[in-house]
Amino acid sequence: MIYKVVIFSFFIFGLVVCGFSQSTRDVNAPKPPSARYQSSKKAKKQFFLFRVFKKKDRQLTGAEEVAEFRKRIANTTRKKAKMEKKAAKPQYSDPLYFGHKKPPKKRPNGKKKFCKECGLTH
Repeated sequence: MIYKVVIFSFFIFGLVVCGFSQSTRDVNAPKPPSARYQSSKKAKKQFFLFRVFKKKDRQLTGAEEVAEFRKRIANTTRKKAKMEKKAAKPQYSDPLYFGHKKPPKKRPNGKKKFCKECGLTH
C-alpha cells in the first residue's frame, strides 16, 4: 500500500517536472557582452610636478553651456556648407570628369593612354 503511494507520488512529481521543463524556454536572445576596450582609458603616467599642478576641470554654468553648444552648432553648419559647396563643383558632380580636376582629353583610338588616377584609358 505504501509502495503504491510512493510510486504514485513519483509519477505525479515526474509529470509536474516535465510540464515545467517545457515552459522554461527563453524567447529573448541573450544580450552580447559590452565592449571593455572602449569603456575606459588608462591614465597616462606623468611626472610628479605635473600631477601636483594639474588643472582641474571647472563646472560650466547653464549660460556657458548654451554658448558653447551654439558655437559648436555654428562650426558644424559652416563645415557642412563648405562641404556642400565643394561637392557642387563639376569635378565631383559631373561623371565626365572621372575624378579628375579637369576633364580628361579625348584622344583618338591609337593614341589613348592609361590613366593612373582613374584606371581608364583616355
